[in-house]
Amino acid sequence: MNRRSFIKSSGLLIGGLYVSSKAFAVIQPQDQGKLIKGRITAHRRNIANAVVSDGYNVAVSDKRGRYSLQVHNSAKHIFLSNPSGYSLKNANGFAAIYRLPDSGDYNFELEKTAYNDNHHYFLALGDPQIRDKEDARQFREESLPDIAQFLASMSKEKFHGISLGDSIWDTPKLWQDYKETIGKVGIPFFQTIGNHDKQEVTANESDDAALFKAHFGPSYYSFNRGKVHYVVLDTIRYTRIKQYDGHISAEQLSWLEKDLQHVPKDHVLIISVHIPIYNSIKNRDELYALLEGFQQIHVLSGHTHRNANNVNGHIYEHTHATLCGAWWAGPICTDGTPRGYGVFEVNGTSVNWFYKSVGKDSNYQFRSSVQKLSGGMNRVMVNVWNYDPAWKVTWLADGVPKGELEQTKGFDELAVTLYKGKELPKERRGWIEPGRTDHLFYTQTDAKTVKIIVTDRFGNEYTEDIQLA
Repeated sequence: MNRRSFIKSSGLLIGGLYVSSKAFAVIQPQDQGKLIKGRITAHRRNIANAVVSDGYNVAVSDKRGRYSLQVHNSAKHIFLSNPSGYSLKNANGFAAIYRLPDSGDYNFELEKTAYNDNHHYFLALGDPQIRDKEDARQFREESLPDIAQFLASMSKEKFHGISLGDSIWDTPKLWQDYKETIGKVGIPFFQTIGNHDKQEVTANESDDAALFKAHFGPSYYSFNRGKVHYVVLDTIRYTRIKQYDGHISAEQLSWLEKDLQHVPKDHVLIISVHIPIYNSIKNRDELYALLEGFQQIHVLSGHTHRNANNVNGHIYEHTHATLCGAWWAGPICTDGTPRGYGVFEVNGTSVNWFYKSVGKDSNYQFRSSVQKLSGGMNRVMVNVWNYDPAWKVTWLADGVPKGELEQTKGFDELAVTLYKGKELPKERRGWIEPGRTDHLFYTQTDAKTVKIIVTDRFGNEYTEDIQLA
């Protein structure tokens, strides 16, 4: 269990329950609040079959664009599951998809996209995790320019962003720095809540996500683009003060079951969380049961500060390394993955992706190192941080093909150089240590030249020539 510091805030939100056919929770009559009504339009044209929710109940607009929703007493937001074909509203860098239950305005005015959003892109940011002004400076002056430069060559209007949690590090005064930096990217971002984005539950505040919600809106919700249904979930459960585990609440599962009833089974599901689902969520089987029938599911997660991909049939989980590297104290994560972010392209139901390292070209997909051994031998180690079993890592010795490198589990040599030992890293946060990873490949050879060829699952080749003698 990770240690953390807690922050305090005021306000009141009492968790509510909702019944479902899978009995995730039990509803009480007093849980139901007022009935609200609204309309969804685009340039005075009615939008039918759009989904609106309070996080407990779900309503669908009729042919006149009208909907009515029985609001749960504990609901803090009314949100629109933005329909495909309509632009994501950008409010100072963040997607504007919600209303407050007591606002009196429950209408949503949309705008058709100027392009076919079956083809679109998104960025996935793992753990920006800024704790002080120096972290915020690096985020603003190093990460932001890289993202801006990358987007400059792309169709920016086709992009949205997803931050995968731990945007700050238990330091609520830095929310403003984070928001200002993200606002300069120029695309609408969706927020996922992380453990360091939460706060201590107190007698006056029963919701550990209250401060996050005050800044960004709901902590779980959905939206659509093209043939993709996006879902954002909260996977952090505090068991008692200073301790948490990976868990998806009954309220979320009940809501999700209702939400998914309005999604065609042939559409792609992309689920964003903070704590990885495949190995760290205690009730993941309950979630997986709700996903039955969908043929292509991608899960985006963070939290571990390491890059990893887990493929389980039609469910592919991308656990992203961090935008902060080693907590802003070094350029790589403890597994050797550079600071960076995921770039995804969606075309219909086809999903492609790559990892973009900060300060590097998009083709920078691995790093090699050489260790001199006795007898004229050399050990060549290759770190392929976005590897999955569909990739190939092969090599040539003095021009002769030698087949695949052997995969191993160990420590990245650059991470050892930068972080191993009590005196390292030399500046800031000396508790950082290198971590073992299994996306390492190696061989031993007495050849004079070695060529490394890394081929990703989409057939793209990345190469490096190494002179050994």
